[in-house]
Formats: sequence, structure tokens, C-alpha cells
Amino acid sequence: MALILRGEELHDQFDRTHDRRLLKAAQATFRHVLASRPSGELHAAALNGLGKCLWSRYERFGSREDIDRAVDTLRAAVAAVPDGHPMLGIFRANLSGALQTRWKAISAPEDLDEGIREIRAALRDPRADGRTIASRLNSLGGAMKAKSEVTEDTTALDEAVNVYDRARELARSSGDAFLINATSSNLAEALRLVHHQSVHGDAEALIRAVRLAVEALGGTPASHPLRARFHANLSLILMDLYLVREREEDLFAALSAARQALAATPRKHPNRAERLAIYARVMRLLFEHSFGLGHLPDAYAPLPPLPELPGRITREQSDILLAVVRAAKRAAAAAPPGHVLHGSSRMALASARMAEVLIAGNHAGRRSGLRIGRLPGRDLKRLAKGTAHPVHLRIEAAQLWAANRLLVAISARRRASAKAEAQARWSLDLALELLPRTVPRSLPRADRERQLARFGGIARSAAALSLRAQTPDPLRALRQLEHGRGVLIGQRLDTLHDVTDLRAREPWLADRFESLSRELDRPEAPGFLSGSLLTDHAPRGTGETLTGEDRHQQAVAWDAVVRAIRGIPGFEEFLRPPDPRRLLAALAPIGPVALINTSPVGCDALLLHRGRAWSVPLPAADFAQLQKKADEFTACVRRAGDTALPVAGQLAAQRQISTLLGWLWEAIAEPVLEALGFTGPPPQGREFPRMWWIPTGPLSALPLHAAASPHSPGAAVLDRVVSSYAATVRTLAWACSREASRGRTMLAVGMPWTPGAPELLGARVEIEKVNRLVPASRRLIGHQAQYASVLKALTEYTWFHLACHAISGAETGSGGHLLLNDHTERLLTAADIARLRLDRAELAYLSACETVRGHDALADEALHIAGAFHTAGFRHVVGTLWRVDDEAAMEIAEAFYSGVGRDAADSAVALHRAVRAQRERFPATPTLWAGHIHYGA
Repeated sequence: MALILRGEELHDQFDRTHDRRLLKAAQATFRHVLASRPSGELHAAALNGLGKCLWSRYERFGSREDIDRAVDTLRAAVAAVPDGHPMLGIFRANLSGALQTRWKAISAPEDLDEGIREIRAALRDPRADGRTIASRLNSLGGAMKAKSEVTEDTTALDEAVNVYDRARELARSSGDAFLINATSSNLAEALRLVHHQSVHGDAEALIRAVRLAVEALGGTPASHPLRARFHANLSLILMDLYLVREREEDLFAALSAARQALAATPRKHPNRAERLAIYARVMRLLFEHSFGLGHLPDAYAPLPPLPELPGRITREQSDILLAVVRAAKRAAAAAPPGHVLHGSSRMALASARMAEVLIAGNHAGRRSGLRIGRLPGRDLKRLAKGTAHPVHLRIEAAQLWAANRLLVAISARRRASAKAEAQARWSLDLALELLPRTVPRSLPRADRERQLARFGGIARSAAALSLRAQTPDPLRALRQLEHGRGVLIGQRLDTLHDVTDLRAREPWLADRFESLSRELDRPEAPGFLSGSLLTDHAPRGTGETLTGEDRHQQAVAWDAVVRAIRGIPGFEEFLRPPDPRRLLAALAPIGPVALINTSPVGCDALLLHRGRAWSVPLPAADFAQLQKKADEFTACVRRAGDTALPVAGQLAAQRQISTLLGWLWEAIAEPVLEALGFTGPPPQGREFPRMWWIPTGPLSALPLHAAASPHSPGAAVLDRVVSSYAATVRTLAWACSREASRGRTMLAVGMPWTPGAPELLGARVEIEKVNRLVPASRRLIGHQAQYASVLKALTEYTWFHLACHAISGAETGSGGHLLLNDHTERLLTAADIARLRLDRAELAYLSACETVRGHDALADEALHIAGAFHTAGFRHVVGTLWRVDDEAAMEIAEAFYSGVGRDAADSAVALHRAVRAQRERFPATPTLWAGHIHYGA
């Protein structure tokens, strides 16, 4: 035992001095003990000591062999003692640390998962004191932070923040200055990631992160080996602070911290690649600041036209640009294949080279000035095709490669241009193929939404290229749009898939599929880890909720079941994206569908009717102009309803809305209707024909059904067709294929008074008027309308009328929510509604604000309240694009129910008549009638 203690002392001295002779002596001491073939505890202790020495050797010299041997030796130490041994917790903590270190080098997920298991086991050691628990919690926090970065699961990051907070409290109680500083710096980095992964950022988390990082550095001696890591963490946080505050001093402080971190990191140190990557990122921000470009992410992939670039560059700017490329090269060279930073470093280098070529070409003053040969096409192609890289990075590389190829197409001769365009189409197809893999069912819904927002527009750009090929291919464009839009809705429809045929062949697989589908539909628990973290902690999650850890396991099982089903003859296409021809056949019995594709490449109408698909270019609908028009329309609607404004201001806003509806008619609606043969109002006495609109991108915020020329009678969508909307062609086919429920039972929910919200006294009047026309089987008014009571009642009735406050997805960054009586305790969210399985549901009339508005970044996902009710099972949903005047809303509702009869199939026609009647009364006030839409079959 004396030799073991001597070896430990030598290793501790090496940690303080970095004298390699001390490490060599410690290693020899432990080997000498092992050579004597000790038994039991001595053998395990010697293995543990040797494993730590090998781990330290790796951190000092970077040899992969050392960290592999360290892991194997520490595993042997753990295996050498029985459960309950007083040294087992120490051995497991060391093994976890070595596994986490190796994970950074080779990106093996099994190392990270094993590291988490071992440190959790070490934390359950009842002999550990407060300082030891703090140290182990610090290690677990690092592992959970890494898990969140690998999986993009924010519940793992939240777990890391909670664990670090607990570790810091215990460290402060123990009085260990080093541990306090380490946990503070690590917590700061985790809070920075919280800011990153929040939809709108989290400035509060970022400011706290800066304070903690500065405290950690201030309390750490200049000679301490971890000071370099603390500088690196501070640099990352200051970069994000610069992007939030746009203060030059934050950027230069980040540059200083990055330089100090790099200077203190030995050339062969495993963390040098990370420090070089941080420095390269600061230099990239410095370049953007110098050129006045604003922040462009590494994966920024501008489709033509190019962004505004400076016409002339100074010598200083030229030097910064060269320094950016050099820094990116150094970072990429330090992260070889297999390294956790390999892909991101190569992406940063390709992005820097692309910026260099673009700016050099722009400086030359002409397109031919682009040095095509220097565009990083090959590097981007390798990254996009590299199966070892994270999926999100491969998509980013494919996007950047597509932009690269389009730049070549602009500058090259005809033959080379056609080849480059074909390569751009291929690269976007690859990105689309990978897109669903960024949103696995293992992720919580909010993270899946965030990922889709990150890659919004890929499908639309791919489809635009397909429609602009030398031989336009509308079926390919349809397949691309269906594959890359409405991804979350598609996942939901997958879980509702009819397994009758499967049950006849393999009943156990059908049961397993349905069981796992329902498991994955359970509400999400706030934490990631299942069970107790420490012996004095209660388990997180309940039988009703699903923790992140359980969700990942269930998702793996679900994928395995799907693979097994596809292995059965006749089920090879189970849950695969439907073939476009099948979709056309499914829609053939109903009216025409106009899928309006909007993209920087161009805007087109993809028309589907009677088994045919063809496209109509929309040259007047310039994408940049469309974005501006959508923003202008939203602003005008707000001004028109702002009673604080003078009446003249509100009327001016109404006139501007009418003008914008005129532009919408000329640019989009009129060309579409003419192409479908709807050249005028139907003959008197004839029913209006029906059609469906599927808007994309910024067009989703505009009322296509209300488009009209203010100067030509009959030149209006309302005067030619009955309009309905759908999220995707697949959801429309699904809604139309469902058998209508027999019988009508009405559930009415009204909130005249809502805690913490303005009164809606008209809600009670509206419910009473609706009840006279369609007697409600059940009414939940005021305090009766609770989260649980409404959710339960929705499963029992076929029709649903709602009159209450709603918060749209545009405000929440997600799908929005309803304000019921207990909303201060639990919100009824769009996700809660979409999770329902309502087999008998027919009609939902949502008399609430902006129930068809989602977040702009998720426009292609139809993540709004109306979409949630439709996904839950309601074949017909009536909702609003904006807040409608209470009296006008009541009049439209009353007219709707007067005309709908007993069959919900008439709901689109009934709404059309009600809206036209309101327009006849208030033609110059479009906000009173243009906001109501029919969604669904």
C-alpha cells in the first residue's frame, strides 16, 4: 500500500508541475506493484493509478494509444472490486472521466453513454463527502452537456445546468476554491448553450454566464493548468454577447481570451483543436465586423442574388480575410478524421474560403471575377456525403455546396452552367433526404421544431430548381415539397397509421407498433435522466410523462419495429414517403389543389387536378418582395385594429390592406385561377367550385382566399371559388380519406372571463347564439373550462366550438396555446391538442385570435392551433389569421352555423357564404371578414 500511496503522490505532483519525469516515475511505481501480482484491493488500486497515469499521458502528449489503454485499465480496476467496495465510487468516477476524454477524440457515442452510467453509479456512493459529490456532479454535468450537443436534446442541457448548479453549491459549501472555479466556468458554458438553443435567445442566461466565467478566471492562479479552459469558455460566451449587444469591446475581449487560451495550450494537447476552432471563430466575427456584413453562420448558403458585399476592400480588411482563412486552416488541420470537431472545422474552412472567393470576385467588379476554381466544392461535397459527420453538418454542407454550384452556374458557359445546376439539384436532394434525421422521435417536440426552423426553405429551393430545369419536373418538385415540409405532421400521421393488414399477418408487431406509438405520444417530462440521480433525490418523471432518457430508448425501439415490419413481404413501403403519383390519385376525386412554392430561386404554383401535376411560373411574386409584403400586411392588420390610433390611421391601414390584397391577386391568385379555368364567377344558380390552397414560406401569413383587385368587379377569389387550406398534400389526402362520423354532438367552450386576461363578454353571447342554431350536448363556460376537463371532453364529441383567448405560435415560437380558466397553472398547448387521437371528430370552429398563425421560421410545418386540431382528428377546422372584431366574429359564426346544416362536409361552403356576406356589408374593412379560413377536407 505504501507504493500505491507513493505513486499517487508522484501523479499529484505531475498535475501541479507538468514535469514529465514525475509522471514517468508514477507510472513505473504502479507497474512495479502490478508486477508483484497483488490480489484484491491492491491490484485494483494499482490498476486505477496506472489508468490515471495513461490518461494524463494522453492529455499531455495526445497519443490515441494512451487513452485506449487508460480506458481498458480503468475498466479492469472497476471490475476488480465487488459492489459496495469503498473504492468503487472512485474507480468509476475515474473511468467516466477517461471515457469522456476519449469521446472527444473519436466521437464514439458508446463512450459517452458508458461515461454517464459510470459517473451516475459513482454518485450513488453513500460514503462520498460533499466535495467528492461536487466533483462527480461536475463530471456528470460535462457528460450531459456533451450529450445535449451530440443529440441536440435540450432536456440533456437543462439537466447539465441543474447538475452544475448543484455541484457549485456543494463546492462553495466545501470551500474548495479550485472546484468552485471549475464548476462556475462549466456552468457558464452550459448557460451559453441555453442561450444558443432558445428560439429567441436567452439574454438572462448569457449575462449570468459572463459573470460566472469572469469569476472563475479571477479566482484561478495564472499558472493553473485549467486557466486555458476557462479563457476558452469566456471567449465563447463573449462572442455570443457581442452578437446580442453588437458592442465592439465584447468582440475584442473575446479575441483576447481566445489568444490567451491558445497560448497556454501545448501543441500536442487534446484540447488544442478546440482552442484553435474558437480562435478561428473569433477571427470570422472580426472579419464580418470589419466588412460590416452582420453575422453570417458558417453554413450561410446564399442562393442568388448574392448578399451585398463591399465594392472595395482596404489593406486592413484584406489582411483580416487572409487571417480568417489561415486560422480556419490551422483549426481544420488539428482535427483529423474521427475527431469530434473534424466536420465542423472543415465546414468553417470551406465557408471561409467561399467568403474569400466571393469578396475577391466582387472586388474585381464583375461576375467573371469569381475565381471559380477556388470555390471549395470538393470539400463541401465530401462533408455532405460523409456518413461519419453529424447529420446537421452534412445538411449545412449540402446547402453550401448547392449555393457554390449555383454561383458556378451564374458565371460559367452554357454547358458548364447546366452541369452546375444539376449538381445543385443533387446536393439539395441530399439535404432533403437527410432532413428527417435531424428530428428523430427521440427529441422533445420543441427541439424538433428548432431543428426544422434551422433548415427552413430547403424543400422550397429544391422544388424551385426542379421546376426550372431544362425539362421541368413537377412530380419531382411535389416529392421534394412533401418530403421536406410538414415533417412533424408526417411523423404524427405515421403513428396513426392503420395496421389492420399488418395485424392479420403479424399481430404481435402491430400491437408493438401501436404500443410504442402511444408511449411516444406521452407528455414530456422536464428532465432527461430517469430514476434518482442521488440517493436523496426522488425520481423525475411519472407514469404519465416521458423523460428524455426513456424517450430515446422508446424511439430506438420504434425504429427497430418499423424496420422489422418493412422486412415482411408486402410491407416494404410501410411508413415510407408516399409516391407523388399515389397522392395525385388520392386527390383526383376532389377539387384542384394549388401548392404555391416560394423561394429565392423563384416562385411557382404547382397545380394538382384530375391526376395531373403542372406548374405555373409566378414572375410577379419576387421572393424578397413577398417577404416585405407579408411583413407589411401583418403590420397593417395590427394598425387597423389598434384603437389607440386615430380613426384616420386605422382607415389608412384598411386601404393599404386592400392594396396588398390587390397585389396578391395580380401576382399569385389570378394566374392560378386562370390556369385552373376559373376565369370568372360561376353562372347564376350554379354552385361555387371548391379548391385548396397550400401556401409555403412567408405566403402562409397572407389570406389567398381574400385576394381581389380593388378596381375590377368579379376579380376576386371569393367571387370565383370556395377556398380551403391544407398544410401538405399528404394531410389533405388523409383528411379526405377518413370516413365521416355519423351524428352530431356539440361541445362548446367559452371563456367570458379569463384570469390575467381582458374580458371576452361576447364569448358567452356567441356560445348562446351558436347553441340556438346547433344545440350543444355539453357546455364548459368560465371556471368549468379547465385543462383536464377540456382535453377529456374533446374525446367525447364530434363538433367543437371554442370562444376564448389564444396566443399564437407567432408569439410563442411554437404552436401557440389556449387560455383556459387554469392557464396560469397549465397551458393547453397546440402540442397537447395534436397528441389526441380523435377518431370521431368532424368540425372544430375556433373563435379565437390567430389560430392559423404559426412562427415565421416554421411556416412550412403548419404548427398552429388550427393545425393541431386538424392533426388530432378534426376533418374540418375554421380558424383565423388575425384577431377579428368581436361583433364581426359573432356575426360570421352565426351565419356559418345557420348555413352548415347537420353535415360538417358543408363547412367550407358555409364559411364562404358567411364571409362573402360580411364583405358585402364592409367591403372597405377587410380585417372584418378576410381573416377567417377553412382548414381541412
